[in-house]
Amino acid sequence: MRAFAGLVMVLLILAVIREVRARRRFAAAGSAFRCRFRRVYGTAPDSWRGLRRRWTRHMWARWTGDMLVVRRGPLRDRTIRVSPRVSPVGVYVRPRSDDLSVRLNVEGAVVEMTAAAENRLDLVGPFLAAAVSDLPKPPAGLYPL
Repeated sequence: MRAFAGLVMVLLILAVIREVRARRRFAAAGSAFRCRFRRVYGTAPDSWRGLRRRWTRHMWARWTGDMLVVRRGPLRDRTIRVSPRVSPVGVYVRPRSDDLSVRLNVEGAVVEMTAAAENRLDLVGPFLAAAVSDLPKPPAGLYPL
């Protein structure tokens, strides 16, 4: 039994080391930033079937051209590649928070991505004009509280 517990501990330590290395590698490949996602309305995109209406845990993402690459999963190094368009609402400051949010149209679904204010330019990626102007509060009735 003791040998089994020791083996489990070694495997957990190796999994954590692998996760840290993979996260560093992803962040070093471009200007990656921590963010969270949720599906606002519409069915989940085919490329991201598990996306729900509740906020995801923190993930790492980066823009590669006009493609958004999202790194998911702590143990299985999975990446999702989507080609979103910024919705007409654009970028805004989240209520009761200093975080910024951007609404994206992804394969017919509207997905909201949020990140810390210091990641303003990384958050919008190729849609730089959305981050240049002074960011308004979201329109009334748009953001469910």
